[in-house]
Amino acid sequence: MFKFNSTLKLFNILILNLWATISMAQISGKVTNKEGEPLPFASVYVENTTRGTTTNADGDYTIDLAPGTYVFVYQYVGYQQFTKKITLNTKIVSNVTLQDISTEIREVVINASAEDPAYNVIRQAIAKRVFHRDGVKSFACEVYIKGLQKILFAPKKFMGRDLGDLGGSLDSNRQGIVYLSESLAKYYSVLPNQKKEIMISSKVSGRDNGFSFNRATAMDFNFYENNIEIQRQILSPIADNALNYYRYKLLGTFYDKDGTLINKIEVIPKRKEDPTFAGTIYILENQWNIQSTDLYVTGKSIKQDVLDTLWIRQVHVPVEGDKWRLFSQKIDFKFGFLGFKLAGNFTGIFTNYDLKFVPSKNFFSSEIFKVVEKSNEKDTIYWSKTRPVPLTTEENKDYVKKDSLKIIKKTKYYLDSIDNRNNRFTIGSLLLGYNYANSYRNWNIGVASPLFALQFNPVQGFNIGLNVTCRKNLDEIKTRWWELNSRTEYGFFDLTWRAKMQATYHFNRTNEREISIEYGNKTVSQFNEKNPLSPTLNSYYDLIAKANFLRIFEKTYAKINFQQEISNGVFVTAQTEYAFRSPLSNRTNYSWLKRNKTYAANDFIDNEQVITVPQHQILTAEIGVRLRYKQKYLSYPNKKFITGSNLPELWIRYKKGINVGKSDANFDKLSFTLSQGDLGAGIWGYSEFQIEGGALLNKNKLYFNDWNHFNGMPFLYGNRRYLSSFILMQHYEYSTTEMYGLGHWQHHFEGFFFDKVPLLRKLGWKEVAGFSILQTGEKKNYMEFNFGIENIGKGAFRILRVDLVANFENGKYRKTGLAFTLNL
Repeated sequence: MFKFNSTLKLFNILILNLWATISMAQISGKVTNKEGEPLPFASVYVENTTRGTTTNADGDYTIDLAPGTYVFVYQYVGYQQFTKKITLNTKIVSNVTLQDISTEIREVVINASAEDPAYNVIRQAIAKRVFHRDGVKSFACEVYIKGLQKILFAPKKFMGRDLGDLGGSLDSNRQGIVYLSESLAKYYSVLPNQKKEIMISSKVSGRDNGFSFNRATAMDFNFYENNIEIQRQILSPIADNALNYYRYKLLGTFYDKDGTLINKIEVIPKRKEDPTFAGTIYILENQWNIQSTDLYVTGKSIKQDVLDTLWIRQVHVPVEGDKWRLFSQKIDFKFGFLGFKLAGNFTGIFTNYDLKFVPSKNFFSSEIFKVVEKSNEKDTIYWSKTRPVPLTTEENKDYVKKDSLKIIKKTKYYLDSIDNRNNRFTIGSLLLGYNYANSYRNWNIGVASPLFALQFNPVQGFNIGLNVTCRKNLDEIKTRWWELNSRTEYGFFDLTWRAKMQATYHFNRTNEREISIEYGNKTVSQFNEKNPLSPTLNSYYDLIAKANFLRIFEKTYAKINFQQEISNGVFVTAQTEYAFRSPLSNRTNYSWLKRNKTYAANDFIDNEQVITVPQHQILTAEIGVRLRYKQKYLSYPNKKFITGSNLPELWIRYKKGINVGKSDANFDKLSFTLSQGDLGAGIWGYSEFQIEGGALLNKNKLYFNDWNHFNGMPFLYGNRRYLSSFILMQHYEYSTTEMYGLGHWQHHFEGFFFDKVPLLRKLGWKEVAGFSILQTGEKKNYMEFNFGIENIGKGAFRILRVDLVANFENGKYRKTGLAFTLNL
C-alpha cells in the first residue's frame, strides 16, 4: 500500500506539472527602432493592466500568460506608443518596430513677454501634485529588480597590492561584471507613510549564501514628492517651488493610443550646481499627471565628485480609471574614483497592482523589509520561468562563469592559493599593517600599522606599541565569531612595559549579543573615560609646540562587558570593573622645538587649585540603555540591519561606585543623551543635534577620574566629533561634580548659498553653521558659535572642513579661532 500511494502521489505531481506547462502561453520578441537598433528597457504590457515586462539591454522581451486574446502595449520614452492584438495559444514571437514621436508645437503668440507654453502645463501639474501623490490610498504589487554593476576599467594595482582579476570578474581589458543580482518581492503601501517589502526570491551571481541588496523601497523615487533624496534632497521638477529653480521648454505634443494629448517638456535647471534634475518629462493634458520621465542628476549638483551622472527613467501606466502607477523604472549611473571607472543600473518592474489592498491588523510594523527563509535557494528552472526580463548574453555568461567558480572558490586548494598571495609581506604592510589569513579555516591574525606605533608624551617619553588581533569566524556568513585583541607598549623614559588583552565572543547578528573580558596591566588611561584626545596627534603638539593636552593615569584592571538588544529599539550595555589606579608624573621635558618651555604638570588646575589624584582601588558597575522609538529595520535570515528612526535616540546611563573590600568609592552617576541626525530641510540641507544632561546623585566618595568631564578638542587640526565635543574648550576646564546640561546643534546647508555665487559654485564647497552650550552647577555658562566650510578637496578626497569659531563665558567674549578637521 505504501509503495502504491507513493507512486500515485508522484504521478499526480507529474500530471500537475505537465498541466501547468501546457496551460501557459508565451509571447517573446525584440523591440527596435526604424533603423533596426534594439530599444533597451522598453515597456511591454497588457492593455489596462500592469502585467508585463521591459526589454533587456538587447531589446528582447518575454511574457508568460494564460492562453487567450490580449492587446499588448509597446512603449518607449521618446517613441510613439504601439498596440497590437494577439491571440496566444502556445509560444508566439512578436517583433515590433517603434516610430519616433511625431510632435507638434502648439501655436503661441510670439512677443517680448511671451512665455513658453510648457509653464502652463507645469503649473497645472504642480496644482495636481498632491492629488496624484495621494490618489491611491493603498496598494500591493509585485516587484522584480535586476541590479548590474560593471567595472569599465580597473588599475592593475591598488595601494601597492596586485588586484589580479578580482576573483574572475575582470577580463583581459580590465573590464567585467562585479555585481549581478535579481530579486522578486511583494511591495505593500498605505498612506501616509506605511510601507513594507517581502523578498520571496533572490539570486546573486557567484554566491549561494548571499542575498540581493535590491530593494523596491530604496528605489521608489516619487516625483510627486517635493524632494527626492539621492545623497541630498533634490527638487522635483513639479515641486511647489520648482519654478524658482527650473526653466521649461515645450518640445512638442503627441497623442497616445487613447487619443490623450501628452506634453513633452524639457526640464532645464536655472543653475547647474543646484540640487535639481535635467532632461525630459512627459505630462498628460487635462489630467496633468506624469506619463514618463527621462531625467538625470549630475555629481556636481549633489556635491559628489565621484559620480558622473545618474539617470532615472520611469514609465507610468493607468491601472484603474485616472489612477496611474509606476510600471517600470531604470536607474543608470556612472562614477569613478582612485583610478576605477564603474557603471551600473537597477531595473525595476512593478506589476499586478492591487489597489484594494487592506492590511491585516499589525501587518505593518517596524520591520519594513523581510527576506523569506531559503529565498536564495531557488534553482535555474525557477528563475527561467519567473524573471520577466530576459538575460542578455553577457549576463548569462556571468551566471554560468561565476556559478562554476563559486564551487572552486570553496575548495582548500583555491583558498590556500589566494592566501599565499595575500599573505605576502610587502612594503605596503609597513604602512597599512599586516594580515595573515587562513580562509579555509576562517581565521586570521592582523598586526596594526607601525606608522602610528611610535608616540610621545611627557610621562612616558617616546613609547612604542604593538597591536595584534586574532579572529575566528564560526560560520560561513560571519554571524558568530570570537576575537582576541592585545596591545603591548614600552616607554623609553619611564622604562615601563604596559599591556592589555580583550577576548570577545559575538553570538549573532539578530540581537547583537556580545560578551567580552578585558585585562590591563599598568595601562595608560585618560581621566576622561571617553578618550577624546588622540595620543598620536598629541605627540606632534608635544614635540613641535610643547603644548601637552593629554592628562593620564595608570590603571591595572579587570573588566567584563555585555551587550544585547532585548527588544526592537531597546539596546542594553552592562559592565563591571575592578581597578588599581595610580597617578603619573612627567618624566621628561624633551621636545624638538621650544626647549626652554616647561610642560604643564600632569595634575589638574580648577579655580587655581591643584587637584591631585592619590593611588586607590575602585569597583564600579555601569549599565546603559539605548531607546529608539519606532526603530525601523531590515530582516534577513540570521541577520538584522537597523535603518534608524525618524524620532530622536535616547541613551540613559547609570554608574555606581561600590564601597566594598579595598574599594572605598561611593557615588552614583546618572546621565542621559538625546540625539538625532539628518533632520531634512529640503534643498536647504539638514540639521542634527545632541543634548546631554547629568548629575551625581551621590558623591560621598569619588575621585577626579569619576567627575563629569566634557570633551574639548584643543588641537588646531584633528578629526572632530562636532555633536559630542567643543572646539575651543580646554580639556578639564569645566569638569564638575555638580549637575550639568549641554547641547550641540549644527546645520549643513549643502551649498544652498555658495551655489548662488559662480566662483564658489564651481568649487563644490558646502557651508555649515553650529552652536554649542554648556551650563554647570557652578553657574558657569560656556558657548561656542561656529561657521564652517566643508567638502573641501577634490574628487574622492573632499575630506577637509574649516571652521571659524568664537566662544563666550557667562556672556563675555573670550576668543576666536580656526579649526581644521579631516573627515577620514
